[in-house]
Amino acid sequence: MIPGLYTTVAGMMNQQTMLEVITNNLANVNTVGYKRDDLNFSGTFNLLPDPTGSYSLLNLDNVSSKFLTDFSSGEIKLTDNTFDLALNGDGFFVIQHKDGIRYTRSGNFTLDNNGRLVTADGYPVLGTNGIIQIQGGVPEIDNSGQVIVNGTVVAKLKIADFQKPYQMDKAGYNMFSNSSQAEQNSSAQVKQGYLEMSNANPVYEMVKMIETMRIYESYQKTIQLFNDTLEKANGELGKVSA
Repeated sequence: MIPGLYTTVAGMMNQQTMLEVITNNLANVNTVGYKRDDLNFSGTFNLLPDPTGSYSLLNLDNVSSKFLTDFSSGEIKLTDNTFDLALNGDGFFVIQHKDGIRYTRSGNFTLDNNGRLVTADGYPVLGTNGIIQIQGGVPEIDNSGQVIVNGTVVAKLKIADFQKPYQMDKAGYNMFSNSSQAEQNSSAQVKQGYLEMSNANPVYEMVKMIETMRIYESYQKTIQLFNDTLEKANGELGKVSA
């Protein structure tokens, strides 16, 4: 019976982690370029023989959970802001971060005091020739990522892609790091005056939260059943038959 109790506790812990993932997705439904997380359970469910022979228990010792990121595109919305950029297709903007190169789908950029194109958190956006500097007028950015000022091309956005499945880790500030895959050219089109929104659907996340909470509650009831059974067994243990 104790192995069954351990199995139930392991299940509760997994569902608690799932709730934390869902809560984070819900908190970011309005975050530009956010990519929702999911939790994948993998491993082998091995049957454990019960001493009484009446039933078998599931062994969760070899079952593990892994965080997965859903890289599907979010809705692209018109903003008419000159420095708002969205990618239509697979690929990422490349960012010069203090901790190394980062990648993002969040295109809510701006100009800093030095005329550099930067993220909302102040990190420079990279072009094919380095940091993008814009001076002398309002830029026009075409579908290929060329930055045009007063009819002259002054830079071109660097758009990187990777072989799928992506081996990318979230690195804060709605950015990703990728140290295991080589950059590839992207065929994504740049859309000026648009932003890609979060791909987290609030209705889907709420339904999943309710489902997860119900599973969690079922584990709680199972633990209570184990507790009641153990109390009864302890109560009968000291009795001597007449």
